[in-house]
This record gives sequence, C-alpha cells and structure tokens, in this order.
Amino acid sequence: MAATGKISMWTGSSASRADYTSLPTVEQVTKDIGYRPILIDTFENGYCFKKGNIIKNSFKDDNANVIEKFKSVSFDYQKNGDVVSFEQQKFNSKLIPSGDIIATVNGTNLYYVHYINKMVSDDYELTEQDKKDQASGKVVFSYDDSASQIDVSQVQSVNWNKDGIQYDLLQIDGKLSAGELADMAKEVINNRR
Repeated sequence: MAATGKISMWTGSSASRADYTSLPTVEQVTKDIGYRPILIDTFENGYCFKKGNIIKNSFKDDNANVIEKFKSVSFDYQKNGDVVSFEQQKFNSKLIPSGDIIATVNGTNLYYVHYINKMVSDDYELTEQDKKDQASGKVVFSYDDSASQIDVSQVQSVNWNKDGIQYDLLQIDGKLSAGELADMAKEVINNRR
C-alpha cells in the first residue's frame, strides 16, 4: 500500500525521564533535533523552565503508513505548580492551522484551540452524546488500555507557524486564560535569537 499523503494520525514518543533538566544551549538542541530552537529561561509572567524532552514524531496516513518522521522538543515551564508546555516542531508536511485567530503579532497569526479531552479504556463504547460531542470538536477521545476510569481534562493551546517552525503553548487543566497564553506567544515571537 502506498502512502496517500493525507495525514490522519500524528504520533509522538519521548523518554519517561527528562532529556533536559536545566535550560540547554541552542547548540545542544540544534544537534539533538536538527534545527534552531527558541530558548526562554523565564517568561515575563513568572513561568520558569522546569524540564524538557526530545520527541520522536511520525505522521501516518489512513493505512498507518508513515508519511514523515521528525524530531521536536517540548519544554515545561512552571509557576506555583501550574505548567505550560512550549513545543517546537519542524516538518515538511503541510498542516492546516487549527483554532480561531485570537491575535496577529508582526504578521504572524496566533490560533487558539480549546477542548475537553476524555481518556477512556480501549474497549469504551461511545454514547450518542459522546458521538455528538466528538463530531462537534467539543470533546476529543484518547484511548489507553490501562485506563480504568474516564479521565476528563480541559486542554487549551495557542499555536503559530513562523519561519517554517510550528510552535505551541499548551495547558492541560491550567490556570491561564487565552489572552495570557497569547501574551506568552507574543514574547516568544518578539524574542531576538
């Protein structure tokens, strides 16, 4: 079977322990993932670098054929126990930006995405309401064979693409508003590297 070129699945895996326990150098991350990252030690709102991971990603088509493989990084920033993940990835495949444009910074659109994620066991059967929620995009279902109960979380992110790199500031059950995440994104975009 040939790859259709249409991405239907994005998978990623990383080590269970952090690859970076202190802010790495630009040279170190460039060597690890193949392109220059943006590195921030502490955001203006007080979120500080906690740890980081290299992620091995692959895009697959409907037949589970790999379309593209690439590496990315995810850095966790923390303030009073609240975490924001700052992800950076570079790939050749074309993806349509998801979310609503909430701001434009120096010609770069910021997209805001929010949804409810329900982690369920592999044998979970969707109810009629589940199917409606999934179709509307309000709820995303994640499957985990070790899940013994339904785990519900609120997911929100601000994402953008600049100079061929996809950036994402992500919170799961976090304290920040869309505007506060957008302010962090503006800080990244205005970062002189």
